[in-house]
Amino acid sequence: ARFAFPGASSSRAPTLRTCLEPMVQVPVVELVDPLPLVFSDDGYMSAADWVYFSLWLLVDLLNALMSVNICRSAYKRHRAAVQRHKWKDALAYEAVSVVVPCFLPNEKAIIHSTIDHICDNVAYPGDVTLHVVYNTPAPLPAEEARLAALDGTTHGKLGRTVRIHHVDGSRSKAENLNHVIGAVLDPAEAKYVAIFDADHHPDADCLTTLMVFLLQHEVDCVQGSTYIRNRTLAAHAGRGGGCGALGQVLAWLLANIIDAEFFVTYFIWMPAIELIGQTGFFGGSVALWRYHSLVNFTFSTVVQTEDIECSARAVLSRQKIRFCPEARSGELSPANLRAFWRQRQRWAMGWDQVSILYFDAIARSNLSFREKAGLYYVFPGRWMACSIGLIAGIVHPIVALVYAGYPWGPWLNAELLIGGAFYSVSTCVMLSQLVIHQAWRSWAFVLLFYFTGPVYLCFQASLVLYSLFSIIAKRDNGWVVTQRALPSGTAAGAETPARAAPALSGPGLSSLSPFRKPSAADAAGEPTLGFTLTRYYTVDRPDSVSGELDGADAPAAGD
Repeated sequence: ARFAFPGASSSRAPTLRTCLEPMVQVPVVELVDPLPLVFSDDGYMSAADWVYFSLWLLVDLLNALMSVNICRSAYKRHRAAVQRHKWKDALAYEAVSVVVPCFLPNEKAIIHSTIDHICDNVAYPGDVTLHVVYNTPAPLPAEEARLAALDGTTHGKLGRTVRIHHVDGSRSKAENLNHVIGAVLDPAEAKYVAIFDADHHPDADCLTTLMVFLLQHEVDCVQGSTYIRNRTLAAHAGRGGGCGALGQVLAWLLANIIDAEFFVTYFIWMPAIELIGQTGFFGGSVALWRYHSLVNFTFSTVVQTEDIECSARAVLSRQKIRFCPEARSGELSPANLRAFWRQRQRWAMGWDQVSILYFDAIARSNLSFREKAGLYYVFPGRWMACSIGLIAGIVHPIVALVYAGYPWGPWLNAELLIGGAFYSVSTCVMLSQLVIHQAWRSWAFVLLFYFTGPVYLCFQASLVLYSLFSIIAKRDNGWVVTQRALPSGTAAGAETPARAAPALSGPGLSSLSPFRKPSAADAAGEPTLGFTLTRYYTVDRPDSVSGELDGADAPAAGD
């Protein structure tokens, strides 16, 4: 219906209502008393205008919320950095256990460089013990012997103690972490636990910055930030495949775009989300935990992102998690677009699994109303944020183009100006962080990523839709280790499913799952397929979905 005002002029530009009127006849509702606010130039506003006005009001509210907290987070981090320099010399640094989980077939080509980097370059005033905990679906005698030779040794320029742990039967990063945290680390010695992925090369001051931040803010976990360390064109030499130089350039572009995404995510969005949601979250790597806090939580093996699921349980248990993007670590980019897409599929599905799994638990928790609202904003709220972002970044530009010259009216124009003002403030903060924290060679890619936000929004929306569809259809393809790009031009192993994600139903359900053995087995003339017998049980606790086979259930020899 059209809300008409007495005395309104009948001559005006076409509205959305008048464009649709020939197709759908809707009676015009005359108002006895005019509304106190006039939104359009000629005194009335159509129903479509009202809807559009309401949507933009919501966009402006969320935009203002993010912009204000982006400014707050930048100011708070600046003050914290000033204090951190004073704390560094005054602290008594206690021993830290650095844990590096490794899936050996996929990461055998990079794990030794990571060990060398941590033992040579990562400075820390206290004692550091490096624990490399790995699993492999098939024996790799040469590689395992090379790792075993490092066990118990003092390694590198900084004299770090290295311990090597092979987890028999493990099929995931979560099981590796559960083993080393629950069965290996000594509670009397390991008061602090740092976790880095196998392809990560932390900055020299990363571990010290994490420790100072944790003690300074008295939190249970500090999450650092990540960047892509193979950003140069030379680092992707030989990665062209059949495309030659074009493939090398595409791999270089992918690495730099991901690096730009990481910078905007860790330095702009995540600190603001922390202030809104009253909590950060553990991202699986570049993090420092207090051992007595971490040991209370086992990592789930039935969700795609065990780190986010652990974060949800930790926050519901009133553990404090905070972001410190100044503690940085470089990782390798995915080997190609396929590996990148599958990685992001897993991340999106993991977030959605946790959002659905803990939707009711958040409401039933003993957290305050503000803390509950914050968790809803961080987890299921991302669906609304994605929708609002599409309206602001995709829908409005299309509508503005189609209805160029349309008299939006003073109030709607004011909304658009306010939204633009808040976006400008956020952009200014982003530029300041870019100059302070990022090398000038990366500025162009960060600006390109930031100002092509609609493309990124479409990408994120497609991931969310695919994730929700897969969860509803129970089409979980299993946890797939990300194939990494090596500077030498070879990928760090093939994309190997680390585990088959079970469709849990009924106690006693059994399945026989094939898995592909590495190429080394083929070269030795061994069979190319192995099989794993699994029995699933339905249980109440989402973080414990494992069952043991008794003697009667165990497969006989030769099965």
